[in-house]
Amino acid sequence: MVKFFASSLTVLVLTLAAVQAQTTIDISKYPTINQIPPINSPEVQAWLKELGDLSGAPSIPLHKGEPPSCPNPPIPNECYWTCDGCAADDITACAAPNTWGLTFDDGPSTATPTLLNYLKTNKHSATFFLIGSNVIQYPDTVKREVTEGHHLASHTWSHHALTTLSNEQIVAEMKWTEKAVMEATGLRLKYMRPPYGDINNRVRYVLKKLGYIPVDWTGDAFDTNDWQMPTMAEAKVIATFTKSLDAYVASNKTKGFYCLEHDLNDLTVGVAQKLIPLGTARKINIASVAQCEGDAQPYQLGGTAPMPSVSGVTPSVTATSAGSVTPTGSSTVGTPTVAKPNNANVQSVGALSVAAAALAAAVIFA
Repeated sequence: MVKFFASSLTVLVLTLAAVQAQTTIDISKYPTINQIPPINSPEVQAWLKELGDLSGAPSIPLHKGEPPSCPNPPIPNECYWTCDGCAADDITACAAPNTWGLTFDDGPSTATPTLLNYLKTNKHSATFFLIGSNVIQYPDTVKREVTEGHHLASHTWSHHALTTLSNEQIVAEMKWTEKAVMEATGLRLKYMRPPYGDINNRVRYVLKKLGYIPVDWTGDAFDTNDWQMPTMAEAKVIATFTKSLDAYVASNKTKGFYCLEHDLNDLTVGVAQKLIPLGTARKINIASVAQCEGDAQPYQLGGTAPMPSVSGVTPSVTATSAGSVTPTGSSTVGTPTVAKPNNANVQSVGALSVAAAALAAAVIFA
């Protein structure tokens, strides 16, 4: 028995050490965090070559501003969701009736683990729209999101408005984020939300070429405005969203809704824990985007994730082709503070799961 425990402990310690040394994300191999990645890097050039010709993208002038101001007069055939509400084939509402599609933008951050604790305790699943620059700083948090049954999606590398970027820059923003999440979890993302909800037909063309499905939120009524805190008082955020929930409950509820929330800081995570019970108290179901859409294969690569079904939606498999940020919202806000990881260049992921496997092996071979 003593020999067994000694050998188990030895294997566990050695495995933890090996994971620390091998399962890493080397930040130095990624672009500068929170900056638009250069398009002349070998990686981006390879991605562009693989993607092929982008000349079929609609010829729409680049917008200006962060977030951009609405063009006046409007540009014909732009289908600009930010300004005219034109969504084309974007997902704008949860397909499941009487369901709140729970989404959080701009993470991971130092506040995200607190939110994950809350969601785990209350058995809720959510979709996290991840910023690539944050993924490489907190890969362990991203790994935990997957392990605990949540759905991952893209929110670009640097959170810049996509209608202000060239086609090639959009590719760089998406692919670097995709690479970071793939390195942390083995999953290749399939869904995305454009920063600020800033999307038009040109952006949609590039995203579709990359195999991505855009997910907006269900209009201004379901923007929680958490990103406006502390300028907007928490009590006002709660009161305003309560009215939106009451209006929804009074409707026919044949479709659900997607909200706009953030796991950006302690304020947004704190108010989320007060808003979600308002929905459950009104008998509204809580689900991730994958659950809402009944997508049994919510990633382009990496197999299926644990996605329980939602009442009213038949699971399906949808085929697809293969620092400082400002949160998504209708206007800019102050720059959030993000604590730097303990190791500025390398972050470890997955140590606990591998260590558990090692302990099991020790039991077998002791």
